[in-house]
Amino acid sequence: MNWRRWHAWAAVLWVVAIVVQVFLAGAAIGNLGGSGDFSTHQNVGYWMGVVQLIALILAFPARMSGRDKAISGGLLLLYVVQTILPPLRSTIPFVAELHPLNAMVLFTLSVWYARHALRVSSMAVPSGSTSISEAAEAAAKAG
Repeated sequence: MNWRRWHAWAAVLWVVAIVVQVFLAGAAIGNLGGSGDFSTHQNVGYWMGVVQLIALILAFPARMSGRDKAISGGLLLLYVVQTILPPLRSTIPFVAELHPLNAMVLFTLSVWYARHALRVSSMAVPSGSTSISEAAEAAAKAG
């Protein structure tokens, strides 16, 4: 089983989930013709983190580098922060207003990481290698 490929596609699915969330938010904005009801955006948002959790879990059997595992974990952490921000609007509104900015950062880093994971998944792991980073180093040395 090609765990690296599964990990990469989970990272791509995470990006797709973020795009769906942006669409759902836009569809709810009253000034854009929406109903003003963000419940679908909220409900999907609270469940979509499972996708990134799966990507993080798959990074281990995929033998991704420690750096890649940390980035995948960092994306999950940014997602957790994203879910915490909106409820703060009643107590700390200026912090809650960081929700769209955090979403942009999360999206940008997720696109970069998904591209990276896809690139790494296409690299062959030389025999005796213990991680993708060793495979990348071997590929760089090979020219």
